[in-house]
Amino acid sequence: MRLWQAAALSSLLFPVFASCGSDSDGGTASNAGSGGGGTGGGGTGGKAGDASINLDSGDCQTGNACGDGGICAGGVCCEKTNACGNDCCTTGELCSFQKCVTPGKTCTESSDCAAGEYCEMALGSGSDGGPVGDAASCTTGFIVAEGKCLPQPPVCTGAEPGLDCLPKCELPPSSGTFDPEITYTWGGVTSSPFSSDVMMTPIVIQLDDDNCDGKITPLDIPEIVFVTFTGGAYTGAGTLHAISIVNSKVVEKFSVPGVSPMSQLAGGNIDGKPGNEVVGCNGSVATAFDGTGKVVWTNSNVSCASPAIADLEGDGTVEVVVEGGILNGADGTLKHALPGVPTPAVSDLDGDGKLDITDGRRAFKADGTLIADSGNPSSWGAVGDLDKDGKPEIVGIDPSNGQRRMHIWRVTPGAPGFQVVRQPFDIHETAPSNPCGHNSGGGPPTIADFNGDGTPDVALAGSIAYVIFDGKKLMDATAASTTTLLWQTVTQDCSSAATGSSVFDFNGDGKAEAVYSDELNLKVYDGATGTELWKTCNTTGTLIEYPVIADVDNDGQADIVVASNAYAFNCGGTKQSGIRVIQSKSKSWVRTRRVWNQHSYHITNIEEDGTVPTKEVANWTVPGLNNFRQNKQPGSELAAPDATVTVKPRCSGTFGVLVEVRNLGSAPLPTGIKVEVFAGSPPTGTSLATATTTIPLYAAQAEVLSIELPNAPADVKSGQTPVFATVTPPSGVVECRTDNNSSSAVSAVCNQPR
Repeated sequence: MRLWQAAALSSLLFPVFASCGSDSDGGTASNAGSGGGGTGGGGTGGKAGDASINLDSGDCQTGNACGDGGICAGGVCCEKTNACGNDCCTTGELCSFQKCVTPGKTCTESSDCAAGEYCEMALGSGSDGGPVGDAASCTTGFIVAEGKCLPQPPVCTGAEPGLDCLPKCELPPSSGTFDPEITYTWGGVTSSPFSSDVMMTPIVIQLDDDNCDGKITPLDIPEIVFVTFTGGAYTGAGTLHAISIVNSKVVEKFSVPGVSPMSQLAGGNIDGKPGNEVVGCNGSVATAFDGTGKVVWTNSNVSCASPAIADLEGDGTVEVVVEGGILNGADGTLKHALPGVPTPAVSDLDGDGKLDITDGRRAFKADGTLIADSGNPSSWGAVGDLDKDGKPEIVGIDPSNGQRRMHIWRVTPGAPGFQVVRQPFDIHETAPSNPCGHNSGGGPPTIADFNGDGTPDVALAGSIAYVIFDGKKLMDATAASTTTLLWQTVTQDCSSAATGSSVFDFNGDGKAEAVYSDELNLKVYDGATGTELWKTCNTTGTLIEYPVIADVDNDGQADIVVASNAYAFNCGGTKQSGIRVIQSKSKSWVRTRRVWNQHSYHITNIEEDGTVPTKEVANWTVPGLNNFRQNKQPGSELAAPDATVTVKPRCSGTFGVLVEVRNLGSAPLPTGIKVEVFAGSPPTGTSLATATTTIPLYAAQAEVLSIELPNAPADVKSGQTPVFATVTPPSGVVECRTDNNSSSAVSAVCNQPR
């Protein structure tokens, strides 16, 4: 984008911004309060035919000056404050991306608005600068910033963006060094009694209102939830914990005893009331906890190992699927029994638009009725469209004694109700001999495109190696099982031989990396070749746990969350215990969702705020997905923010300026954007004041900061010397454009030509 064009987009999104007649300074808090009026209408306008428009203007070309200080808009002379491209806004309308629109309802964030709208914060009242980042600090009377709903602008498609659309904003895939570093840790008790040991898959879910807006939304900081055990007693009762990364510190939100440390968790809004719940297991007991750790309900008569949350019937009420049955999410009562499904996965398996349940071997309807039984043993499964024909396949794994087999099948109409696509075969038939003597194993499978050929592949860990099978060859009936192997790499799992793994495309190049932890090390592999990109000691006795990938600190970057325990093994003389969060040292990883809510996570099963979809979209039908146990930001992971800034004078109160910071990018801008006001003309000037933004800014959103300049030099107060402002995002925030981080120079004096 040309520099002049970037400036034009920043300043002409809402031409009425230039008017002083209706300025609202908003509140000030240490010279940085958020104010309204940034996009508000100024004066009265009108369409052609309104008496307020001067029609005696001859040949009026859009954008030209006309009449007494007017501007031509659509062939008529319009008051300058109401001109909007080819239109002239009427009373109650404002100019948004060259279109006159009527602001909608009051909002605090975009989820309050209708589909196709966003929450324009520059139109509302500001926050009072109260606490952000820790729900415990939320107090009655905190004033939340409000805006108005506006139509979401279209994304520009041309090479040279116009003023009526949001410019495309993406960063190219990172080609730099893969540079993970351990950033946050919890636990660390590496000697007896090993009280911080974790040997299950942590989940990531929003549990409390961190930004004090009275709602639990993706704008809050998610919690990492897990279960610990002590003294190696992972078969007994453990302790449920919820932690969060608040202001770059690990904060424990709650801990509750009585949950099995070898079972899995599931999180989401299961009762339809505000806030999310966490479901845990303990043998024949399933318990739901609210966001504070308080028990919501308990069912003591159903076997429970790895719960899955879904609206099975698509009726707006959520079910919790556990080993022994299907529970009502609101109260935990049993709706339908199941004949032992330890690790259920939920998807529409028969194409009837309703969700079904599978354990990798069998498929059940939402009422527990058996749809089909493939006849091949399986302890866990995954679902994906491996041949891309629009119909899903089920990948089943049998890790039982003497077996380490994978098979692939699908549900079909008519008897017998299924078709085996790939008969069971040994996942380690080409691997070296097992140093542990295991002849069994195979963990929960993962589905993703590892080699970038556009077709999903299947990955899993066993007793000898981590293996990835080529999806195309798996679906080729003529291909021998030995030829389906994409790659394998030797690992060490002499314990369960059944750990899981997860997948993420960290650099956004279209090829997923595999993230896996065996008994000794956490490793990241190149998806196409199996090359080990990174490893670090991460001791664990292993069950079926795996690392998860989510944005756990709301910084717009993916994070790895991994569990460890110290009771059994050591790695090079060291032990690890608890939860660790790994981030990119250079902040080069792409963005992702702020949720990973259950062991059978597959993106479309949960909204980012914890809402369970009433009508879950089949994952394999969503462009860019067709995966299982992989996280991915719908849309473009390469999307980036773009901070822009404009300035106008404050026309009431203490001498100062109103600075509008707007995000013209596709990815969110975090809070804390530094704004600095200068006397002079860019690129040089004398600093007058600084402030920071107080709210996250999503695509097209803006915040107006009211900045007092009581000590400004006389030449600034007289208008002789202009002012301008710059914006500087926090460290680690990479923009798609940086040539628009400075405003134009304007007079800080009201009613003076600028």
